[in-house]
Amino acid sequence: MHQLAHKNPWKAVFVIVVFVFLTTTLSTVGMPGKSRSLPEQTPSRSRFEISLDPIQQFQQDLRKALLHDLAPTFPELPKFLGAPMAQSSDSGRERFVYQLIDAAENRPADQRPAILLAADLVANEIWCPSEDKERNQLRSQFAQHKLTLEFSELGGGFYYQRDLLWRVWQQYPETDWGERAFVVLLELGWDTSRTCAKGSEQFREMIRQGESFLQKRPTSPHRAAVLLLVGQAYATWWSLSNEPADSPMADYVDPKRYNQGAEQARLKAISYFEQVAQLASETKFAEYARQILPALRAKQIQNTYKFFCVYD
Repeated sequence: MHQLAHKNPWKAVFVIVVFVFLTTTLSTVGMPGKSRSLPEQTPSRSRFEISLDPIQQFQQDLRKALLHDLAPTFPELPKFLGAPMAQSSDSGRERFVYQLIDAAENRPADQRPAILLAADLVANEIWCPSEDKERNQLRSQFAQHKLTLEFSELGGGFYYQRDLLWRVWQQYPETDWGERAFVVLLELGWDTSRTCAKGSEQFREMIRQGESFLQKRPTSPHRAAVLLLVGQAYATWWSLSNEPADSPMADYVDPKRYNQGAEQARLKAISYFEQVAQLASETKFAEYARQILPALRAKQIQNTYKFFCVYD
């Protein structure tokens, strides 16, 4: 069974997941008869946008850590887990994923989470077109290793559902690799379907999961990443509550749904970003926090919504 190696499912335009981009240049484009009106007393707020994505550094560090620990044992790993992620022959990638999964089952428990997490990142490049023969063959092979594929209509194919990522967090939550898996899941909006299967309001579950983690793990080495992501979720809540009626997102966003608690969300976002700036002052996390804090204090709203998912 082969995946199309020249296609990267994260780069393909098949779903607007995790980010929904709004630009001020499009603010006059409406959908007549479908936009929802804001209360007249709600002022139109100025917008801001931050291009920096600090989680990219986290992802790069994750790959480097896996390569450092596993490449001596699995010499093919650098070919599949390069930075950026390397493309490879179809059958080779699938074969290597299965090799990693089988190896993890035969290793001591403390070695399994790293191997499974590496397998997940390699498998994340695999997809299958909708033709029955290829789909059935790959699904059968995946099922033997407890992996699943789900169809994306916009993507025109079947995509891996990050089963191994969930497994690492659920089975090894007290390990460093388990916490890293948690951060990846959080950054994905706690929804690995690629089709908004858990609904559009990802930020709500993000807040619940993230704050639980922060309360239970005050000394986690990944605390700054979680603080930042929860702060972004609260910032999204605040921005959604102020979405203009004439914006391109008016058909998807009803600001009245988010008015309750919106001001508290803004203040919580500020608090979380202040903690990030203090805890990780020399990192990209802090750089992002220093950029977003003045805008939130001035009650501006985002051009870019993170953790609000639209599949359309």
